[in-house]
Amino acid sequence: MTGDRIQRAAPNGPEILEKLASLPISEWSYVWDGPTVRHLGPMAQDFFAAFGLDDDDTRINLLDANGVTMISIQALYRRLAALEAEVADLRRQALKVKGLAS
Repeated sequence: MTGDRIQRAAPNGPEILEKLASLPISEWSYVWDGPTVRHLGPMAQDFFAAFGLDDDDTRINLLDANGVTMISIQALYRRLAALEAEVADLRRQALKVKGLAS
């Protein structure tokens, strides 16, 4: 089989989100950077330990970083939608109770 869906597996968004939330984020500079140049992000070794993506713990593949970011955004969106639905339901219940008490 050829194409972009070879060896495709559905990721577990909430699980990846939890791993991302616990991933240490640092501010750092490369040795060759000037004194005012700073970078922000996880260390490649921590990213590899958390997600096990790619086969190298000395760099973060941008495709993997983007994938982790996108699935985490989707997991947050689903969590937010569920909470919004719960709040709407609780408001309806409160209005019913308030109507009965009046």
